[in-house]
Amino acid sequence: MPFARNALDGSRVYFEDDGGAGTPVVFMGGFLDPIELARRAPIAMAVAALPEEFRPVFVDHRGHGRSDKPHGAEAYAMRLRVADVVAVLDRLRIQRAHFIGLSWGGRLAFGIGEHAADRVRSLVIVGQQPYEIDPDGPLARVVGRALEGSKDRGLEPLVRAFEDIAGPYPEPVRAVYLAGDAEAMRAAWRAAVGEGAVSRRLHEWQVRCLICVAADDADFFDQARRAADEIPHAGFVAIGGTDHLGMDTAPVDPAWPAILRTLRGGS
Repeated sequence: MPFARNALDGSRVYFEDDGGAGTPVVFMGGFLDPIELARRAPIAMAVAALPEEFRPVFVDHRGHGRSDKPHGAEAYAMRLRVADVVAVLDRLRIQRAHFIGLSWGGRLAFGIGEHAADRVRSLVIVGQQPYEIDPDGPLARVVGRALEGSKDRGLEPLVRAFEDIAGPYPEPVRAVYLAGDAEAMRAAWRAAVGEGAVSRRLHEWQVRCLICVAADDADFFDQARRAADEIPHAGFVAIGGTDHLGMDTAPVDPAWPAILRTLRGGS
């Protein structure tokens, strides 16, 4: 199995490289999502359907899939998470890539823009914002409470809470979620809530950036629009008719023209 090793703390990072001569596009999925589910995201499938242009590379977040799963919140500091992705680039001898981050992966994409901008061709950030996470936001509150329940019942409370919002998951997807490491997820969430803003200098960024967010995303919409206003020349797309969790399976069509412009225009 292909692994990279984080240069800062030695953690192993699992990745899958689809290969080819196209420009590398690194995909980072959502909270709980290992690579096998990140691959199913409509945006990932759309990019993978253009192998003559793009070379998809998928990365398991630490705490997810086959990557290492530390149980201390300090192990999920943003600089360490960014170093995981940089380790994959180094392992593959890729100097610069496009990055597509979905939700949890979108926050990591902001971290890459902050801490590893020299490795960035462009950022496509879906359903996230770079500011301090409000633990009392509607979805954040649900996640926090469900993860408290995971101490006794594993990830069942979180999966059930998501299903109460988004509807039942297909059984194979549910099984993958339930197989996750609950203690690692609690540590990752504590780190994210406690880390504050990913960047306090968005106005200085020179990376090409597109932010896409659901119009009904009560937790992230306003902050995502604010970030797009702060980052010079950033693009912004609001996706109607869905909320944060719905973005996982929402058709890519409304944002696809802007995504392609970003990927094709990133030098």
